[in-house]
Amino acid sequence: MIFYKNNSDKTEKPRKGRIFLFVLCAALIAFGIWSAKNTILHKKDSLKENLSQAVTGEEGKVTTITKASLEKVFEINELSTADYIYNAVARAYGEDGASVKYYVAYEGKVKAGIDFGKLDISIHEEEKHITIKLPHIEFQEQTVDPGTLKYIFKDRDSQREDIHQEAFELCEKDLKERLLQEKDLKEQAKKNAQAVVQGLVEPWVKQIDSAYSITVE
Repeated sequence: MIFYKNNSDKTEKPRKGRIFLFVLCAALIAFGIWSAKNTILHKKDSLKENLSQAVTGEEGKVTTITKASLEKVFEINELSTADYIYNAVARAYGEDGASVKYYVAYEGKVKAGIDFGKLDISIHEEEKHITIKLPHIEFQEQTVDPGTLKYIFKDRDSQREDIHQEAFELCEKDLKERLLQEKDLKEQAKKNAQAVVQGLVEPWVKQIDSAYSITVE
């Protein structure tokens, strides 16, 4: 097997490096590994400003919170999203569909989040409780970084000059297929979205009536 990054680096790695890369690839092929970036991409300040306007009167006095006033805040249909880095390995098969020509490790970036315009808000006045149900998590963008491709060749004939484009398209397809089955990433994205919605609404609700509790689910 021959290891190198893209077509420009064909230097054979030390034996220990090969073993480590092989073990890593085995894990990535089986599961894929993702990590969340620390940045949540949303217009939080804008939403807070709209929320402030919704729960205060024209003279700046706080009024009673209603379902309509909360829904008004989210009418802008902004998306709350987070970036996730996804590392995995795709397999390229020969014409027989069974033998592996090469493996290609790649790094992908996924944007996952919710549409604020699809929030389901319920206010229970007697219980002094607000329930906000989130819509399904959406994968809005999936991209593969072509500069991260690393190969493990099992067939020397696969080392063609045009292999990079073929491998890049293979990785794009592999990432899309993996995301269809991805549960952990969706769960983490949901937790992030819950935290964003809770953090936006709770301070203003407490400003009106501190007895109210909020559940985001």
